[in-house]
Amino acid sequence: MQTIQLYVEGMRCPRCVREATARLRDLPGVATLTADRDTGQITVTGDISATHLLSALAGSSFTAEVRSVTPVR
Repeated sequence: MQTIQLYVEGMRCPRCVREATARLRDLPGVATLTADRDTGQITVTGDISATHLLSALAGSSFTAEVRSVTPVR
């Protein structure tokens, strides 16, 4: 299990937060997900790769980048 922090550019309003998190929330392996529109960060904990998260956001109006990946012990 790991914690992945993403920066999601364009996630500035409540609707944007809902749209971005909806693309990630139900992916297999996602245990928890939190979003902070003030910082543009989404934090995901689970058994999923950062690549899968980025792929889920691809094709949307958001540009995302991985800020950190930390193993959970």
